[in-house]
Formats: sequence, C-alpha cells, structure tokens
Amino acid sequence: MRCLKIIIAVSLALTSPVSVAQSGEPSFVAVDENLWVTFYDVPSHRFRAIRDAFVRRNFESSSRDLVTSASYLKIESGRAVPGIAERLEDVAAQMMSISQNIGDKNVTATTLDQLFGRAHWLLAQHYLHFARESRNADNNRMSGRYLWATAHHLERAVLWSNARIDKNVVTTLEELRDLASRLQDSETAPAARKEKPIARAEKLLVKLGAEIDRPVVLNIQ
Repeated sequence: MRCLKIIIAVSLALTSPVSVAQSGEPSFVAVDENLWVTFYDVPSHRFRAIRDAFVRRNFESSSRDLVTSASYLKIESGRAVPGIAERLEDVAAQMMSISQNIGDKNVTATTLDQLFGRAHWLLAQHYLHFARESRNADNNRMSGRYLWATAHHLERAVLWSNARIDKNVVTTLEELRDLASRLQDSETAPAARKEKPIARAEKLLVKLGAEIDRPVVLNIQ
C-alpha cells in the first residue's frame, strides 16, 4: 500500500491532532493511502461551511475554511496526473487569494459556488483516475473506495453548478455507490467488476460534463 507524504500543518484540520515541529520548516507525516482516501468528503463539509459563514458575513470563519480547503486541494494536486494537477493548483491558489480578500465587494456567493463546483469536478476526475489505476492493479478494495469518492464529487459538481440531476443520473450514482461498496468486499468484488463500474463512471463523467459545460480532462479510454 502506498504512503502519502502529507504536510502536518495542512492535515491538522483533516485528521486527528498531532504535534507540529516549531522549527519553522514544513513538517511531514506519512499517511497510508487507504486512510487518506477516507477524507474524500472534506471539501464538501468545508464548502458548505464557507458559504454559510459568508452569507452571514462571518468572514473570519470563511477565510479559515478556505485556507483548509486550499491546503487539501494542494495535497491532491501533488499526486494528480498532468492536466488535473495544474487545474487543482489553480483552484487552490484562487481559494487562498479569496481567503485574503474575503470581504471584497467583488467576492460573491456566486464566485464561491463556481469555484466549489470546479473543485468538485476536478476531484471527481482525479479520483476516477485512481479508481481505474487500482482496478488495473487488481486492487478491488481501493478501486471501490476511489469509485465512491468519484460518485460523491460528480454529484456535488452538478449541485454547485445549480444544475438539476435527473432521475437517470440519480439512479446511476446510486448504482455506482452500490458497486463501489461491493468492490470493497472480497466476496462480491468479482461480480461487481463484471458490471464494469469504472467504464460506467467514465460514461457518466462525459454526460455530466456536457450538461454543465465543464471540460473532461481525463483521457477516457
């Protein structure tokens, strides 16, 4: 299992408390990939909190959560494939910039909505790539975990874009989550793989991309 080198100062808001060195230099901790992927929904919670606080004009809270969100995206950009990595970096940079100017009149709720929608869209593709990689490596458990994260972020990307999710999409997302769960069970994984969940997720990605006018960065094969 791969281990990810995570900046401790960044992961403090995402994991259990740890001690941070006071040397002034970035400190790192190795986090098992199997653990890190369980934090796939951190952006969802932060984004909702940011918007709610912004509407209430609690700019300090919004700014703090924007920094945490930017840090999470920065971590993911460091292990993303070319194309997605640069875009995640850009979103993280925009979040940091807004966090420093959160009270500016040019920053609106719509500004945040669009940025959050873009972040979810990129994360969906990011995790779909890892789901495919895990499948190719015959690691069904990790493939299932990443597939679950993919479905989560696809759904949020549409919602933050203020687009409607039709019944067929809802059904497909539910089926993907079911397949993701079955992939994580050694007894049900073989049958779940035969239903080609990764290919179905890729097809949904393209469909939703066309509906919400967002480019598909991944090279769908």
